[in-house]
Amino acid sequence: MSERCTEALGETHRVLFDILRGLPRGNGAESRLLDVGCWDGETTERFARTIGARACGVEVFEEQAARARARGIDVAVRDLESGSFPWPDETMDVVIANQVFEHLKNVWRPMSEIFRVLRVGGRCIIGVPNLASLHNRLLLALGLQPTAIRTFGPHVRGFTLRELRRFVEHGGGLEVERVAAAGLYPLPAAWGRLPNRIWPGAGAIAIVVGRKRRAMDPPWLAWVRGELEQGIQTFYEA
Repeated sequence: MSERCTEALGETHRVLFDILRGLPRGNGAESRLLDVGCWDGETTERFARTIGARACGVEVFEEQAARARARGIDVAVRDLESGSFPWPDETMDVVIANQVFEHLKNVWRPMSEIFRVLRVGGRCIIGVPNLASLHNRLLLALGLQPTAIRTFGPHVRGFTLRELRRFVEHGGGLEVERVAAAGLYPLPAAWGRLPNRIWPGAGAIAIVVGRKRRAMDPPWLAWVRGELEQGIQTFYEA
């Protein structure tokens, strides 16, 4: 990973912590923060401490999940495209999914689970590489592949900031209350902070904060949507 990419990811964490510091503080045992794609839990632990909440996580790799558990984090190992989260409905105050959705074909399953476990009034914070970042626009103008989604890279989906916002608000259960950006590749991270506030759609990383507006759908509607979700997943796996 290049120095500038590493710096952009570090800047993303800075922005996420800034967002968390602006949220109401929890009361420890009764407040929960879920980090989807928590890796070894180091950052998850800091996220939760920032808002005074208990740390929970979802991870794909068992070895990394074990390291997170050793930090005292309640971790579940799941296939995000097909598995369910083990926590009951509306038990999380904040859900973070940073650098996750660009790796998934079926984004509907994890998003529906995030919505399910999030309390009414709770926030989900999602960060992804920005397909419409300034450097990706320049690469496309030169006929080159954007770095956000490469044929031989790990990403299978590309999001612009506007599309990420549309995805989060789809169905009306969440409303976006804040958008942000991190990094302005290839500039140093600090140089991009002012431009990112003025034009977040050009930042290297797109970040959206959604607030849950309403409770879960009734069971019959959830069943209908589940059938639709399964159809979408089958389509992508065909």
